[in-house]
Amino acid sequence: MRNDIVDILLEIGIPAGVKGFTYIYDALELFDTDTYYSNGKICSLYADIAKKRGTTASSVERAIRHAFETATTKGNREVVEQYLDLVNTQNSNLLRTLYLRLKQKEKRHHIPENGCTMQNCIANYAQTECQFRYCGTAI
Repeated sequence: MRNDIVDILLEIGIPAGVKGFTYIYDALELFDTDTYYSNGKICSLYADIAKKRGTTASSVERAIRHAFETATTKGNREVVEQYLDLVNTQNSNLLRTLYLRLKQKEKRHHIPENGCTMQNCIANYAQTECQFRYCGTAI
């Protein structure tokens, strides 16, 4: 998921040079390793990122907010709408939404252990074409 995080943050228009980029990356990694954070403990998330990066929780919050504002005002609107909720633009909601959309993307592109086959798509996913778009199988 690490590469996907970087790719998507850049794609939605968050410059790699802003601190918020790094903090959002850290937040999404923490979401992935501990459900404590993704279930609403955003203040703890800021504090833990701040401790890791040698700054304050309020600086982390502000940098993340600035990064998201940059994406929503200057980024590729179509891509931003794909990954972020533009109605509720609180950091906590944007982080959760981005994390969930990343997980959805990861799930869609995951090749099953028994391989990408026509039989697998029929049996497990009731699809009329390859669910994973790797083999190009049309059923």
